[in-house]
Amino acid sequence: MRAAKILAAAEMLLREGGGELEMGQVAEKAGVSVGLAYHYFGSKSGMLGAIIHAFYDRYNQVANQYIDPDIKWGVREKSRLMAVVEFLYNDPMAPVILGKMARTNQVAAVESARHEEMIEMAIRNIRSGIKRGDIGSHIDPTIAGAAITGAIRSGIMHAMGMHPRPDPAKLTHQIWGMIAGALDIER
Repeated sequence: MRAAKILAAAEMLLREGGGELEMGQVAEKAGVSVGLAYHYFGSKSGMLGAIIHAFYDRYNQVANQYIDPDIKWGVREKSRLMAVVEFLYNDPMAPVILGKMARTNQVAAVESARHEEMIEMAIRNIRSGIKRGDIGSHIDPTIAGAAITGAIRSGIMHAMGMHPRPDPAKLTHQIWGMIAGALDIER
């Protein structure tokens, strides 16, 4: 319970401070001693790591949610893309972690590992679409998976930094057009 309170305080400070915080500030905001914050997380790095991993765990729950496999591949995956866009638009930590903090070593290390996982999932997903006949066998799933995953990430991150942000449905439609083109499927 105390660890969750400390993390909530840290997340609030990160949002308010544009990705910056100090352990003393976190402890004060959480109403605990600095020693207790260090006890739970070991260091500022440990605390930031916990926040970053928790964000990516939430993200993966959305990106990897179960969607009826009997639905046509393109319909199912466009729905998944819309859920990812809405999650990133609505999660309060997304602009912090994918924004200013994205340039930190901690986020970059976690992002790199998680991005590789996402590429592997995309490759398996595209292979499944090929096996089902929804995607042509002329598509190389390894190239398409990496290209699509990178494009989705870059497109959404760019859109999140825009003022005003593009409408989520329009953003999804535009990114889906790129995916459909990469896979040579109907939009």
